Amino acid sequence: MKNSLKNKLIIILCLLLVISLGTVCGASYWSASNLLANSLDKEAELSASNLSIRIDGFFQEKIEIVRAIGGLMSADQNVEHDLKIIQEAQKKNPEFETFFFSHDLSGKKVINFKGEVTDISDRPHIKEASKGEGKVVVSEPVISKRTGNNIVTLVVPLMKDNRQYGYIGSTIPINEIQKKVSEEKFGELGYAFLVSKTGTFIYHPNSEFILKESILDMGILELQTAFEDIKQGNHGIAQYKYENTERFASYAPTNLNWGIYITAPVAELHAPVDQLLVRLTVISLIVLALGVVLIYFLAVRMVKPIERLNHAVNVVAKGNLKETVTVDGKDEIAVLSRDFNQTVSHLKNLIEDVSLSSDQVQRFSQEVSEGIKQATENINQIGLSIAQISEGAEAQAASSQEVALSMTDMAAGIVKIAETSAHVSEAAQIATEQAEQGTAVVEQAVLQMGSIGEGTSKATVAIEQLNNRSKEIEGILDTISQLTSQINLLALNASIEAARAGEHGRGFAVVAGEVKKLANQSEESASKIAMLIGEIQQDTHHAVEVMTEGNQNAQQGIQLVEEVREIFGNILESSRNVAAHILEVSAASEQMSAGSQQVSASVDEMHTIAKHASLDAQTVAKATEEQLQAIQEIGQSVEHLNTVAEELQQGIRRFTV
Repeated sequence: MKNSLKNKLIIILCLLLVISLGTVCGASYWSASNLLANSLDKEAELSASNLSIRIDGFFQEKIEIVRAIGGLMSADQNVEHDLKIIQEAQKKNPEFETFFFSHDLSGKKVINFKGEVTDISDRPHIKEASKGEGKVVVSEPVISKRTGNNIVTLVVPLMKDNRQYGYIGSTIPINEIQKKVSEEKFGELGYAFLVSKTGTFIYHPNSEFILKESILDMGILELQTAFEDIKQGNHGIAQYKYENTERFASYAPTNLNWGIYITAPVAELHAPVDQLLVRLTVISLIVLALGVVLIYFLAVRMVKPIERLNHAVNVVAKGNLKETVTVDGKDEIAVLSRDFNQTVSHLKNLIEDVSLSSDQVQRFSQEVSEGIKQATENINQIGLSIAQISEGAEAQAASSQEVALSMTDMAAGIVKIAETSAHVSEAAQIATEQAEQGTAVVEQAVLQMGSIGEGTSKATVAIEQLNNRSKEIEGILDTISQLTSQINLLALNASIEAARAGEHGRGFAVVAGEVKKLANQSEESASKIAMLIGEIQQDTHHAVEVMTEGNQNAQQGIQLVEEVREIFGNILESSRNVAAHILEVSAASEQMSAGSQQVSASVDEMHTIAKHASLDAQTVAKATEEQLQAIQEIGQSVEHLNTVAEELQQGIRRFTV
């Protein structure tokens, strides 16, 4: 049966198991994904920041060396002295490719370590250094015409009286920087690349990109956005698609506004989470299979007693009182089964008692019929005697003796009829009492079935209370959402105040940012809990529907017991009819007794007054007619009693005991 309680129970429990497993797996996968994402973000940002620090340290070291060399130059701008200084520096610092200096800011009299004077005023880094702002200038990477190396030019100001009067410069190969970047790995397939402040690739695993291609020309919007963020001095995370592969990237700026990118395929980084998802799926399927088997056997075990009880109720409703229910356990169903067996047992005993009483009524009615036949024969004999009395006084005297004998027999028959009527009346009274007891037992069964319906209603109320608690939890979640919104606002205000505080508020800004992230995570968790609460409310509504259906089944059981009570009502009514007719038989017996007394008086009068024999014969004839009428009434009552007893037997035959 598709709508059976067992199938519904299995479906509901399986759905709850699937939802539970799906929720656990989803929460585990979501939690692991978030943990991995946070870990990857922090690890990648840390790697990019460390690489940026190493690059900045490299340049800072070189700048300090050049600044120290500039500090050795003469204050009176002696060209020969300063030339010897840079020539000596050239020998002692082989990591530098060349040194040069200028005692003015025009850029047209730049002297290299060979003493050659050149005009390089058109170069962007010389133009920047010639502004006289007293700052260090680093050029864009270029390919050295002399050595073919990738180099940058450092230009350090020469100061006198806090004024810049010239500069000292040096070209540095960036092979070491490119090596540092190439050695940076992230995962198995991850790598790092470096771009200049104009977007030109300083290093990339694809050598064809180096100093030839720009990140702005790749057509990848996410990388372009990250580059603009780097120019603002920010670091962050980006995800983009390159060569049909989704990639993850962390970026960070250097002090030169160069951009460090560390990238790796998303599939590789998420491989542990994907493996976890596979494991969770396999484990969930195994648990689901075991759970379905366990739920099936549990449902069969729970529903089987109900099916047995339902079958027994249907069998008893059809009249078979031999059916019993096997009782296992001590739960409510076991108690109901035990009460059902007891009810059927009482009903069976009652039917047996009523059947026995009905048999006695039939037997007593047969005895009464035989007495009536005998009385009829006696009356016929009296009629013959009266005819003989009419012929003569002598014949009357002779016949009076026979009449006396006949009256004796008739009196004995009347006494027998009275005794039989008393027995029949007593049996009918017993049958009535037994029928009343059966009705009381059925009433008790109706009350018990009603208790079952009340229990089901209480369970429905309990589930509704659970639904109300879920709504209270929703209210609490709304409060949490409001609190997280307030925390976000406070974190934003804290970030603004930290920005106003400048360098001293930087640490506080980081804390405010973390608080904002935690608030966002709390808000997302509250939203997901709200979704779960909604699903639980749907499940509780479904459970209420199932409990309602169970209550309807209990009502059907009450209707079946009501049918049994109606049958007993018919039996009780039939028993009362039998008792009423027995009273009629008793009344007829009294009339027969009165008639026999009249006949006896007539016989005595016949013996004492022979003269009035004719008159006495007429009196006896009338009395005989009255007796005949009384006997006919008794016969009719006995026939009616037989009919009632037969109807009672037909009602009892509906039951098999």
